[in-house]
Amino acid sequence: MTHDPPATTEPDAAGTVPPELTLDQRFDTSGLFTLRSAVAAHGSELGLTPHRVADLVLAAQELAANAVRHGGAVAAAPARLCLWREDNRVVCRVSDAGPGMADPDGAGTQRADIGASAGRGLWIVRQLVDTVDIVSGPGGVTVTVTLGLD
Repeated sequence: MTHDPPATTEPDAAGTVPPELTLDQRFDTSGLFTLRSAVAAHGSELGLTPHRVADLVLAAQELAANAVRHGGAVAAAPARLCLWREDNRVVCRVSDAGPGMADPDGAGTQRADIGASAGRGLWIVRQLVDTVDIVSGPGGVTVTVTLGLD
C-alpha cells in the first residue's frame, strides 16, 4: 500500500504550506543528527507515545543511513525524509537517487548473519514499524513505513 504525501510543500495560492506534511527535510551525511532530532520532535507532535517515537527515530535513522551509504546521498544530491500523519498512523518516507535495489520485496526480511558487515538496517526497520513499502528503480529507492498510534 502506498501512502502519498501532499503533492507539494510549496506554499499554496493563499501562501500557506499544506498542514498534512509535518516534516520535509533533505539530508546527506552531515545532516543525520539534525534529522534524528527533527523526527523525534515531530513524532511526538503527531501523537506517538514515547515508546513509538523511539521506534520511529530508530527506523528513520536506519533508513537515512541507508540512503547515505547505499543511495549515495551527498550535498549535491541529498536524500529526502517526509513525515506526516494519515488517519491513525504516522507515515515516514525516505527517498534517494541511488542505483536501486536488486530485491526490494525481500530486503530486510531475513536477519543478517552475525559476522555480516551490512544488511541489518532494513531488518531492524521491519521489526519496529507496522508496514514497510519499498519502491526501487534506476532513479532511486523510496521506503515508506507506517507506525500506528497507540
